[in-house]
Amino acid sequence: MTTDIKTILSWFKTGKKPTEKQFWDSWLSFWHKDEQISQKNITNLVDTLNNKVETDLFDSHQTDETAHAQLFAKTKIVKPGEFIVFKVEPNTADYLEIGDSVIGYCQDNFLCEATYYGGDTSLMTSFTKLNNKVGRIVSFTSNDSSNDDFIIYELNNEVLLRSLSCGAYSGVYLMYKKPGEQEFSNAWFNGTYPKTWVTWFDFTAGTVIKLIDTIGGLEDSEEFIIGQPE
Repeated sequence: MTTDIKTILSWFKTGKKPTEKQFWDSWLSFWHKDEQISQKNITNLVDTLNNKVETDLFDSHQTDETAHAQLFAKTKIVKPGEFIVFKVEPNTADYLEIGDSVIGYCQDNFLCEATYYGGDTSLMTSFTKLNNKVGRIVSFTSNDSSNDDFIIYELNNEVLLRSLSCGAYSGVYLMYKKPGEQEFSNAWFNGTYPKTWVTWFDFTAGTVIKLIDTIGGLEDSEEFIIGQPE
């Protein structure tokens, strides 16, 4: 028979004089190191041991080729050159369509939710969005020592292959729209790529500039808004 801990502690408060029985009952309420504790007296030990897999069964399970056969039967093995296809609206066909997302390997590259843009599915170019913009404007610097405005820009590789004339690329114009204006106007390039300057245009803060291709059919560059001079 055991006595709960709160009762035992109450016997040994300051000023109390525990009796011989209380002293004995206190010691009989705890396990002595020399005593063996049975399994039934350890909470959930029996259930835990009963649920444990035997070592020989576990070892054989690891090498059993038929283990979890039903589970692996549901697994889809995707070989190189094949893809898991996720349909993207408005596509509904039961085959790969432009705009669908895919997962798989192409030219030794792992594609994770790549978009199909059309063409040969064995080529990475079919899953890479082409750069159809003429280029981009990198920076604008105004009012230098010569009172010119300098623009640093980049051009599409297709444009770079065109013939160079007077430091400018054929068919590419710098377009600008000052605050309050509704339409873009064009300005000629000066200087040598990738730097150009424009003189006497007074490109104030808020002026929008961009690059436009007039002969190659490439899309306009992203618009660049000129900020306040630093």
